[in-house]
Amino acid sequence: MPTEHHVTLPSGTLRLTVERELQPLSDLVKYAVRENPKRGFLFVSTVLGKHIPTLPERAAWTHQALARALPPLTWPHFIGLAETATALAEGVHAEWQALWPDVQSSYQHTTRYLTGEAVLLRFDEPHSHAPAHILHQPDGDVSGVRELVLVDDEITTGTTLTNLARAWCDLYPQVDRIILICLTSWADPAALQARVTPLLHLLSLTQGKYEFTPNPTWPSPVTPPVHGTDGVSRTHLQQSRRTASRPLTLPDMEALGLTGASRLLVLGTGEHQYPAYALARHLQDQVAQVRFSATTRSPVLPGLAMTRKLTFTDNYGDGMPNYLYNVDPDVYSDIIVVHEPGCDVPELLALLGRHARSVIL
Repeated sequence: MPTEHHVTLPSGTLRLTVERELQPLSDLVKYAVRENPKRGFLFVSTVLGKHIPTLPERAAWTHQALARALPPLTWPHFIGLAETATALAEGVHAEWQALWPDVQSSYQHTTRYLTGEAVLLRFDEPHSHAPAHILHQPDGDVSGVRELVLVDDEITTGTTLTNLARAWCDLYPQVDRIILICLTSWADPAALQARVTPLLHLLSLTQGKYEFTPNPTWPSPVTPPVHGTDGVSRTHLQQSRRTASRPLTLPDMEALGLTGASRLLVLGTGEHQYPAYALARHLQDQVAQVRFSATTRSPVLPGLAMTRKLTFTDNYGDGMPNYLYNVDPDVYSDIIVVHEPGCDVPELLALLGRHARSVIL
């Protein structure tokens, strides 16, 4: 039986009709308002570990549930959508690989950054504050891929994922199936299928429909700058943007200066979030408490699900604002920021205080 939810935001009213749920909607999302006139609402996941610090075991359950829901695959290529879904996508791929270790597969994520390596394709995320996505040429041969598995945190209309699917199939028309994976989906599966040629599957923890009625008196926000100066060499970004086969060396608590009593937060940076999740999960039984989250380029207005907002200059040398939401540094005895080589985070560390330090995995 469908259930209805009405969410009143300063920018308007969301009417949600939930048709199917593996987890109750209230356990999966909260709500906020984008600092973006293109779309006046944001579904804020409580299990993603992006905008709300999350227990690693809760995220792991999500990865496992979505991996187990996949149909049989013969040669899949997984793609995570930057920046919000990179850890989710790599986590789902890792759990799927554990279930099917003998099946050939590959993974990469889209990016907003050029690395100097060959670009495979470009596509747009129309509602985003920064719509342009880049997909670099993968490390391995993907000409024989039979299934394209696209992972995002939520699907509102499905335009972004079908834009990517069409661009991929233009290059590799041998793809038999497209599987879309997300936490919450509000898109019509039949409408998604009509946009692509291969057979399409849609998997999510919650499926439904939404309507948004804007508040006519709400002043449209001005989006902060989203185009940087490209002021840093991107060569150190190549590996993570092209493949997820890189090994991660995960130090124990002693090597990180932690104790069994530590109350720990592990933070990823932008698209570089999966290593932070992996470290948090590695440490979850070694310290008293651990959560993980990540910084983001996405501007969201304070209030509702966003109880705290830290703003700082990005760690890629682009001179554009980045954000960290819902983190009170005083709650934690230790904060570890996981970042890429050449992408130091001194301004963020200063905001987080004396208990914060950074590592490169």
